[in-house]
Amino acid sequence: MKQNKNLAGACCGIMTGGCWGMSGVCSQYLFTHTTMQSSWFVAVRMLAAGSLMILLSFFSRREEAACLLRNKKDLIRCIATGVLGTMLFQFACYGAVQKSNAATAIVLQYLCPVMVMIYACIKERKKPKEHEMIALLLAVAGIVLIATHGNLRELVITEDALIWGIGCAFFMSLNTVLPEPVYRRYSIQTITSVALFSGGLVATVLVCPIKNPPIMDAVALVVLLAAVLCGSVVAYLVYGLAIKLIGASRASLFACAEIPAATVLSLLFLHTRFTWMDLLGFVLIASTIFLLSDSSGD
Repeated sequence: MKQNKNLAGACCGIMTGGCWGMSGVCSQYLFTHTTMQSSWFVAVRMLAAGSLMILLSFFSRREEAACLLRNKKDLIRCIATGVLGTMLFQFACYGAVQKSNAATAIVLQYLCPVMVMIYACIKERKKPKEHEMIALLLAVAGIVLIATHGNLRELVITEDALIWGIGCAFFMSLNTVLPEPVYRRYSIQTITSVALFSGGLVATVLVCPIKNPPIMDAVALVVLLAAVLCGSVVAYLVYGLAIKLIGASRASLFACAEIPAATVLSLLFLHTRFTWMDLLGFVLIASTIFLLSDSSGD
């Protein structure tokens, strides 16, 4: 029974990563084949997905949602997570996709565990452990390989792509740290619903998608719908199930399937080219996730 539970949890975690990776590739397709801008995509995706998840939470977790609404402190934290974490993270992430490609942007966002580790060391006033220092060095080496291909005199990706990518990891760190206190009292579905919806509202006010809608054909509309439904709603629901089955730490590791998923889908459907330096950089950054996962329970 336990083995079946672990297998189901692993499958849910991998499926989550696959959905997130697919969403990145969908956005790259839209930025390449339509007049869509990353800011428009983020505002529409967040508001649509947040609205759907709010409705789902109302019907499936009504008592929990009502409890969150009554607790002003927790509600403010969830809204802050949505605006300062989720919204800014998605602006940076899809900005990086538009300036480079889905796989590179997604790999750079996984610098997040290293940033969280640095934050924890500063907060607790402790020196990094040996495996944490190794993770930091691997992360730096990975960035250098992706950005320069080993030639430190020039960048092989644009400065904008690198800045957006590192910014993405920073805001993903905020998205991880800000809701920590409320994770003990509410499900990830409820927290994510409020975060996506509140962040989507603010993004919509800032971007005003109605003013400059992109020109899209039927294929582009289907791709956008897939990014909203599979890349957000289904992904977060399945991720919540994975956490319930195998715990947050293991679920997040399996969700790292996002990296190979985005890379393979980019190669197959968008014909994005990667050098061996890119792939080695991807591996170095991805390896930090597994190194730092060992310290999650310390």
